[in-house]
Amino acid sequence: MILNGSASALDVKVENLTQAKVVLAFSYLDEVDNEWVVDGWYNVDSKQTAEIKLPSNNDIYYLYAEFSNGKKLEGGKGSISVKVDNQAFLYKQGKAPKNFTKKVNFVRARGNEGNALVRIK
Repeated sequence: MILNGSASALDVKVENLTQAKVVLAFSYLDEVDNEWVVDGWYNVDSKQTAEIKLPSNNDIYYLYAEFSNGKKLEGGKGSISVKVDNQAFLYKQGKAPKNFTKKVNFVRARGNEGNALVRIK
């Protein structure tokens, strides 16, 4: 799935080198409202590459991933704890819908001049 933003976007290339399907959620500084948002889910099949355009002109973003084999990509230094749902979602950080009960830790990541690479091995 590709989210089309404006001319200023953070282009995230996701290379899934595993045998598992991966679903990803991001938190990024939305350039329109200048507020942090939480956005999920983006699907990347096994052994596939996806280009995801996040509408942000900030190279800092946060990432959380779940794999079809039960593994997760989460946590670490500088991580943030936010709520996610089983269905697609988009909300302003700190303002999750009340029915969102699953809290996870997003990994802090950084792009370079509007480009980021996430290589999952």
